[in-house]
Amino acid sequence: MTRQGEDWVDWQALAVIWTACAVVFTLVMGRYAAVLGRVLGLLDFPDLAGGRKRHDGVTPLIGGSALAPAVIVITLLTARYLANSPYAVAQLEWLAGVVLAMFVIGVADDRFALGAVIRLVSAMIVLLLVILYAPDFDIAFLRFAMQPAVVLTGNWGEAFTLVCLVGLLNAVNMADGKNGVVIGLGLIWSAVLWFLLPSIMLPIVATAIGVLAVLFWFNLRGRLFLGDGGSYAISALFGLLAIDAYNHDFATVRADDIAVMFAIPVFDTIRLMAFRLRQRRSPFEGDRNHLHHHLHRHFGWPRGLWIYLVLAGLPNLGALLIPHTGYIWLLIAFVGYLVVLRQARHFEPVPA
Repeated sequence: MTRQGEDWVDWQALAVIWTACAVVFTLVMGRYAAVLGRVLGLLDFPDLAGGRKRHDGVTPLIGGSALAPAVIVITLLTARYLANSPYAVAQLEWLAGVVLAMFVIGVADDRFALGAVIRLVSAMIVLLLVILYAPDFDIAFLRFAMQPAVVLTGNWGEAFTLVCLVGLLNAVNMADGKNGVVIGLGLIWSAVLWFLLPSIMLPIVATAIGVLAVLFWFNLRGRLFLGDGGSYAISALFGLLAIDAYNHDFATVRADDIAVMFAIPVFDTIRLMAFRLRQRRSPFEGDRNHLHHHLHRHFGWPRGLWIYLVLAGLPNLGALLIPHTGYIWLLIAFVGYLVVLRQARHFEPVPA
């Protein structure tokens, strides 16, 4: 790929260099996470006995502060050096801007404990702006395997896209309750998108893989948490990239393929919200009824984490290997989710 008006650029070499720099940056952030957490006031304190937060000690909420800046910088560098049209540059700049804005909302919640309404309204405004002004991130039609496309006329496309992105935000936020879950999901999503996205997006995906791999190591050892800054940035990044892949590969990518990507955390979120509403509680109220909580209680951790990631990863692998079968793998993911949840809730807990 060339840069307009200049010589050829070896973008693959640039991508490797940029990713390496992002990995080094993340290693430094992880090494000094405790110091940075104290300086920035981004710390997560465990609850008293019997509370929802049961980690061992005060933990820095620094994961998002490593991921978001790295992804934003690489996205802007991609726009600067690799994009060969003003349209592509504008889409990349919108992607960077939305990840930044969502990260800021999440960090503000980590630091000042914003109310649920403020967080939700702020996120919806940011996401609606990108949907309205960046066409690559708007779902204008639904195309399922072996079915004709359904055009979303009027404002239905924008409304549907907003519901999907806000739903993913809630699903990611709810899944971020045990070490490794959301970061592991991010690695799975990155691997899938590597095969679905246009080449200009690959430096961004490569950076996400490198940063998430380092964060996974630190997170599993309890050295840092993603925080809402991280979960908000991850939901925006992968939600928008998935829509971009859907809009750019009409021959391969179907709506059911994208649904398979996010199926497990979305299934768990729908179950949790329905359960809370049935109990006349707020659907956003925290509890210890998530899939990862049941897996932790009955299989231990990280054994429960590997079960969760296999449950999320296998349907995605199947959908990649056998094109146009996403709806089958979506059904398999749903059945697998119900089976694992049922077994986890009935097995005897592992010894403490």
